[in-house]
Amino acid sequence: MEINNLYNFRNTIRHFLDIDNLILPSDFTSKTVEDTCWTKPFKFRVQKEDNSYRTLKIPNILSFRVAENRLHTYDNFYSLPEMDEHKRLSADLTIGDFSIGEFDRQLEDDFNKLCIYDCLVKLDIHEFYGRLYTHYLDFHENDSDRYITNLNFGATNGLIMGNYLSLYFAEQHLVKISKRISQKLQDAQIRCEFSYFSDDFYFFCNSDDISMIEEIFRLVLDEFDLEANDNKTQIWDYETFNSDNVIARYWKRIVAGCNRNYNDKKNDNKLVFINQLVYRSSLLAELKKKRILITNFFKTKYFRTLELSKFNVKDYDYHQLCFIFRTSPEAMLYSIDRFKDMSGFEMGRLKEFFQLRYAQVLKDQFQDAQLYYFYAISIAEFRDIAQDNEKSVLYSENQVLISLYLENNLFSDTSVETLKGFQSEDKWFQNYHLILNTSDLYQNLEENIEKYLIPEVVKGRSTPCQCARAAFYLEFYKRNLSERKSLVRSVEDIQTTVDKYLEERFKIEERLFEESKKTGIKGL
Repeated sequence: MEINNLYNFRNTIRHFLDIDNLILPSDFTSKTVEDTCWTKPFKFRVQKEDNSYRTLKIPNILSFRVAENRLHTYDNFYSLPEMDEHKRLSADLTIGDFSIGEFDRQLEDDFNKLCIYDCLVKLDIHEFYGRLYTHYLDFHENDSDRYITNLNFGATNGLIMGNYLSLYFAEQHLVKISKRISQKLQDAQIRCEFSYFSDDFYFFCNSDDISMIEEIFRLVLDEFDLEANDNKTQIWDYETFNSDNVIARYWKRIVAGCNRNYNDKKNDNKLVFINQLVYRSSLLAELKKKRILITNFFKTKYFRTLELSKFNVKDYDYHQLCFIFRTSPEAMLYSIDRFKDMSGFEMGRLKEFFQLRYAQVLKDQFQDAQLYYFYAISIAEFRDIAQDNEKSVLYSENQVLISLYLENNLFSDTSVETLKGFQSEDKWFQNYHLILNTSDLYQNLEENIEKYLIPEVVKGRSTPCQCARAAFYLEFYKRNLSERKSLVRSVEDIQTTVDKYLEERFKIEERLFEESKKTGIKGL
């Protein structure tokens, strides 16, 4: 199992990082929370469905590894559904994502329940991660919440989002909430079935019980010092739920339409799927669903193995593809390499698009989209676009992108001198790469590790305990910098990592397909 998939579960930033290649101290497995200290995570903003953003906090790597090494033996650490029969969330840590096929299974089950009950009521916990007090979490007798709080500079109010440890303890706490809801529904003699996906709860019930279920949900959350997000309450019946869940049907129709128009003996097939992606996405009202449709199509084995050499490229394909990429920048991660290698595809015709959109996205708050565009212009070999935007990158606060610029020598000497002035601990990720890629800093490793990387709370070393903790971090950083270990991947390695991720998905999908043929059960 790759630590990358635990360090950043599901978030695509994991494709850009390389945590597994780091060298750990020789006595690492014997280390406990007493050997670590408060450390500051760095922030990384990812775009949400409504053009707002969610802030991930990426923890200090050594502190995270110590915590993971200690906590991975906890019950059901790798098998979240076994915690509670009401859980919808199922993680596949081999790919660092939710389990393939689970959504289809859940969706089919939802439709079956909506044939029995009047409606599906979806209720949401308001700011669950941010309001989850770490002292409420369940640790073994000899452990403490410091394994978690050390990752967030000692903060006890809230879990940092993005890593699997936080996900595990959040799901562990949700089991308690689920049990209380179940008991109260039973006490109230309400016939209802419910399940939950993270902090979203799905209640299948009859219409006259909705008000009571909402009240029970609020009362239970109050017991846990939480509250419902009334603005996100949704209610569906069978017909409206069916109308709302059309994405899987849409991309299957896109594939079917492309197949009907494909002639294996010719080399002048049209790129029908591009036109169909534009058309089908226009039928979806929510931006989130448009992005899911587009991104998931480019993740399919159908697209990744399509013999693009047998297709002609028309003028309209270019502007439609630009629209697709603008709507769902993540799609570039799974497709730009295929278009670049496609005979007859003129990558230069996308250059103006990349020039404008990359400059614009660097002004926005969406740091994941900034990485997608950087990856695309790198694959397309538009190095001049990257260099033209170095000042915007310098002040973007995107430490992963800044690190990629350092690794690829895309900053001028003036920009590097500016970076040397960012010495606060929360800049540790980019400062690691600053030392690694700046000769005068690299020549004085220990001095600059002290200056840029040692956690703030042990820098003074006023006690023997602080000295030991500081030495632990110093040894880790010095060893890895000496061995030239980067925390970010090269563009070629990003491509390889994405390919590996998709190949693993294809294997799982093929296995599920074979199982469905035996059982006669198919996903929607």
